[in-house]
Amino acid sequence: MLCFEKSAHTKRASQILVLVLIASLGASCSESKVSQCSKLIDIANRAVTGVKQVSDSGVANTSQPSSIEQMNDIADVANNAKAEMEALQLNDEQLQGYQTRFITMYTDTNKATRDLVTAAEAKDAQAAQQAFNALQTATAQEEPLVTEVNTYCEVPPGAAAESPSTSPQTSP
Repeated sequence: MLCFEKSAHTKRASQILVLVLIASLGASCSESKVSQCSKLIDIANRAVTGVKQVSDSGVANTSQPSSIEQMNDIADVANNAKAEMEALQLNDEQLQGYQTRFITMYTDTNKATRDLVTAAEAKDAQAAQQAFNALQTATAQEEPLVTEVNTYCEVPPGAAAESPSTSPQTSP
């Protein structure tokens, strides 16, 4: 009879262990999504910060970098954000879709910004206008994308990801 009681205790302990493992697996899956969301949002927010720093540097600096210099810096920020986003390893399919959209946006922003610089240096008003329009199209993707990511990741409004970039103030 003593052996029977040990067996009952062993069964009960095994059942509890299985329940704990199942609960842990469920928790780790949700942590995984939270962790992945955090990484994606961190990259987007660093891009915003980088663009703001470039934009603010022209105002705060007495030497005021040229618009072309600022545009090159913004293109660099977009290119770096693209590289970081590409290196991000995500398992969540929805987040992978957002990641792809961020990569496309940063690629398009970088290209349009570089094209704008080239056109400005060549004093080509038509090419500058085309590049500026492409830049506006690229950056118009950011607000809906950030909103979708924040909604999917259940980010509270005060802690929301910011818009990944800002449209530079230029005149083509």
